[in-house]
Amino acid sequence: MSWSRLHHPRVANRIFTWKAWSSIVLGVLGTYWAVVFLIGLGRLGLYRLSFAESQVPALLGGFYVSLEVVGVIIPLGFGIGFLIGWARTTRVLILRGLAAYYVDFFRSLPPIALIFFASLLGALALNNTTINPYLVHDITLWLGVVALAFHTAAYQAEIVRAGILSVPAGQTEASDSVGISKLRSMFVVVLPQAFRISLPALGNEFSSAIKDTSLLSVIGWFELSGVAYSQVSQAGFVYLRGSLVIWFEVAMLYFVLTYLVTRVVRVIEDLFKVPGLEVTRL
Repeated sequence: MSWSRLHHPRVANRIFTWKAWSSIVLGVLGTYWAVVFLIGLGRLGLYRLSFAESQVPALLGGFYVSLEVVGVIIPLGFGIGFLIGWARTTRVLILRGLAAYYVDFFRSLPPIALIFFASLLGALALNNTTINPYLVHDITLWLGVVALAFHTAAYQAEIVRAGILSVPAGQTEASDSVGISKLRSMFVVVLPQAFRISLPALGNEFSSAIKDTSLLSVIGWFELSGVAYSQVSQAGFVYLRGSLVIWFEVAMLYFVLTYLVTRVVRVIEDLFKVPGLEVTRL
């Protein structure tokens, strides 16, 4: 399959099929009825509806920060994961060994430990320097984001490696027989097929990476979970129902963010889909 396939009108029109739109509509309706249900509980007197409404501006601010963080983690993690996954399949022994060590190291550590290590090591390296303390603080925060990107890249590397190895060797041998160089064969023959095969698993890993951003609150990020912790601590044990309402709102916002990313991946998957060779969706 060639990249030019994307320009075929039948392929481009797949994003407008009833399946794609029905999936989006179901997600929007599900979120709408969840909000209606929450409002209904408030009007029945199970909690103070005014309290839930007062939390929305702060939670939306955290949601926008989460969007910003996800906008860095997913592209950076995919870029690193692609390079590491490709290196895992190369015939160069040194590259293959280094890539294997990278995957083993970052998959063996929990993401929260990586976040702490990156942030603390950054703070130690920048300590007693002439850099503005506020800038040092921002750098240590973003180092935690980079650590999460490196963590998800290790999993994405294995997904990419599996996708590349799943392409039959006979196809590369056929490209060699017609005089196509190995580098061009990789980009024209192997990678398009590997990318299509890997998309469902990549979408799942993107979803996990989004939820892992909640761990960034431990180093001072006021993303969605960080704002929620702050709001809940203010409510305290005086208003336990209010704390439950806050986390319900946070859950809905995480659903919106995850659903948005997974829908984008699903649309890309439909663009690259080859009739008769579809990957089973779980």
